[in-house]
Amino acid sequence: MAQRVHESIEVQAPLRDVFSYWSNFENFPKIMSNVEEVRMTGQDTSHWKVKGPLGTSVGFDAKTTEMDPSRGIGWNSIDGDVQTSGEVRFEEVAVGRTRIDVTMNYADPPGGKVGEVAANVLSNPEREMREDLENFAKMVERGELGGPDNQTPSR
Repeated sequence: MAQRVHESIEVQAPLRDVFSYWSNFENFPKIMSNVEEVRMTGQDTSHWKVKGPLGTSVGFDAKTTEMDPSRGIGWNSIDGDVQTSGEVRFEEVAVGRTRIDVTMNYADPPGGKVGEVAANVLSNPEREMREDLENFAKMVERGELGGPDNQTPSR
């Protein structure tokens, strides 16, 4: 069964810095708990390894369909075990404060109906997305985001 997950959060950081961090997909394992690895394979293509059902890992290739600070980041999977698409929108709601709005769409999960049942039993995508965004907000509050020239958090 296809699924759509939508969450948003406001963080105390300038839009430019937030966009800069999110537009470096190799930062995603630091943001999203289910992302194990992201490797850029071309200017607008990437390979993702994510946690799958029952302790497995699944991979897919994605194409970036949009990359614009004023409009956000969009993507579609193009090959692999997971069929997904989505977008992340950024809005400056006050000076130095940014709203992050994430929408992810998933087609049928790997493993068909059995995989879907296992995934539903073991995970709650809405809760996971909310927790990931809250953890990102904490990173920002601790000053780990870095500036536009430093896209990797300090340790």
